[in-house]
Amino acid sequence: MADLSDIERMVDDWERNAADKAQRYERMQQQVEQISITESVASGAVSVTVGHNGLPTDVRMTEAVRNMSPDEIAANVLRAMQKAQSKYPERLREITAETVGADSTTQHILATAREQFPAEPEEDEPSGPEAPGRQLRVENEETEEAAQQPPGRPAPPPGRGSRGSGSGPADDDEDFGDQTFLRRD
Repeated sequence: MADLSDIERMVDDWERNAADKAQRYERMQQQVEQISITESVASGAVSVTVGHNGLPTDVRMTEAVRNMSPDEIAANVLRAMQKAQSKYPERLREITAETVGADSTTQHILATAREQFPAEPEEDEPSGPEAPGRQLRVENEETEEAAQQPPGRPAPPPGRGSRGSGSGPADDDEDFGDQTFLRRD
């Protein structure tokens, strides 16, 4: 059986190791909070900086973007952001190696970072805007109705649109007037 002085020495060692480990993790946290990664694409025309959480903190463009379409500019911003974010797990690995070393906690942190951040885009330059069938277009009813109006005819006022506005045949089919379509018991 261990005597009391051996037990006290073990507890002191454990406390010292725990305090040392806490200091190393604190240094790691401080360094992680300082992460700032900048990457450029399109021959440097678009640069994006991401912070310690992977979110963009800065976007810069040179005069070269004047020769790009809006779709190309947007694609280059996303590509630069993905490129910067893809560097995050490696930078995090460097910081953990310098501060706390490889343990189960840091291995979990690194695995999570690799899962959450995209791999570096394969090609450095976008091949151009995507085919029209792959573009996202958002419209609201007013935009659609205005686009369907014959030239010279004003679009209906916002709100109820052409249905229920007393403007003609569209009223007959779908307008419930001011009455509810719900049952009353």
